[in-house]
Amino acid sequence: MRIALVADPDLPTELAVRVARDLPGRLRERLGPGFDWQVCAHTAPLAAEEQVDISAMLTAVRPHLPESGWDVGIFLTDLPRRLGLDAVSAEVSTGDRVALLSLPALGTFHLAGRTLEAVLDVVGLLVLPPTGRDRLPAIGRRVEGDTEPGRVVPDRYVMPGLRGRARLLAGMVRANRPWRLFTSLSRALAGVFATAAFGVINDTAWQLSTALDTWRQSLIMVLSILALAAWIIVDHELWERPGGRVPKARARLYNTVTLITITLGVLCLYAVLFVVLTGVGALVLAPAPLSKTLNHRPGVTDYLALAWFLTSSAMVGGAFGSGLEDDGTVRKAAYGQRQRDRLAEQQNV
Repeated sequence: MRIALVADPDLPTELAVRVARDLPGRLRERLGPGFDWQVCAHTAPLAAEEQVDISAMLTAVRPHLPESGWDVGIFLTDLPRRLGLDAVSAEVSTGDRVALLSLPALGTFHLAGRTLEAVLDVVGLLVLPPTGRDRLPAIGRRVEGDTEPGRVVPDRYVMPGLRGRARLLAGMVRANRPWRLFTSLSRALAGVFATAAFGVINDTAWQLSTALDTWRQSLIMVLSILALAAWIIVDHELWERPGGRVPKARARLYNTVTLITITLGVLCLYAVLFVVLTGVGALVLAPAPLSKTLNHRPGVTDYLALAWFLTSSAMVGGAFGSGLEDDGTVRKAAYGQRQRDRLAEQQNV
C-alpha cells in the first residue's frame, strides 16, 4: 500500500518528512501486518482559497500527487478550514482515497505527534473505513457530507466548540512562526539598539528608571510593545479590511492571528533586549557614577529597573527602524498576506 504525502512548503513539509519516517511502523502496529506500507513525501503549494467548495479543494489537491505509484493521497496544508465556527481538521474522500488534513486545527503543542496520529486516523478511514464510528481522537468529530447529484461530497471532521476554535487560532499562529519575525526585523533591531545605547550613558534615564514604580514601568512596557506591533502592522499594510479582499469572518480571523503573531515577535525582541541591556549595564556602568546620580549605592534592582526602562524606551526607536524593512520579510508573519502571495505565485506559474 503506497501512501503519498503532499505538503505545503515550510512547516507542513517538515512535518510530512517526519511523518513519512515514522508512519509505516505505526501503521503496522495499528492496522496489522496485512499491508506492506510505503510512504513518500512531496512538496507542492496548494493554490486554492481556503473557503472554496470542499470537492473543489480536493480536486486542487490531486494534480500535486505523483502521476503514478500511489494508492492513498494525503495533503498536509497550513490553510485554515472551518465549518461555521468549528475548525475542520480533515476532509476525507474514501471513494477517491484522497484526504486533506488542515494542520492549524491540530493546535500548536506536540504538533508532530498530533500530525502523525491524524494521518493514522485518515489512512484508517481511507483503507479500512470504519462503520458507526463518528469520532476519532486526533481529527475530531465526523460531519457527514451531503450527497449531490453526480458526486459525493467528502466527509469532514471538525474540532467543535471553543476549544477547537482556540486550537485553530493557536495553530495558525504556530504556522506563522512568530519567533522568525525577530530575525527579519534587522533594521528595527538597529533602531532599538541605537536608542538603548544612548540611554545607557544618559544620567536622566538613570534617574527616571529608579523614580518610576512597578506599575508605571509595566504600563510603559505594555504600551511600547503594542505601539511597535501596531506600527509594523499599519506601516506594512498587514491589516485586513473586513468586506474588502476577504470576507468579514475570515478578515477577523486573519487580523487576530496577525496581531498575536506580531506581538509575540515583538515580545521576543523585548526579552532579548532586556537581557542584553541588563548585562551591558552591569558591565559598563560602574557603581561610582551611578551613586552620584542616584544618591545611593546602586543594587541589583537598580540595574534591572534601568534595563527595564531602557528596553521599553528603545521599542519606540524600533518602530522607526521597522518602517525601513523590506515588506517581503514582514509579510511572512501575516497569515492572510502570506497565503495571498502563495496563491498569486501559483497563478503566475
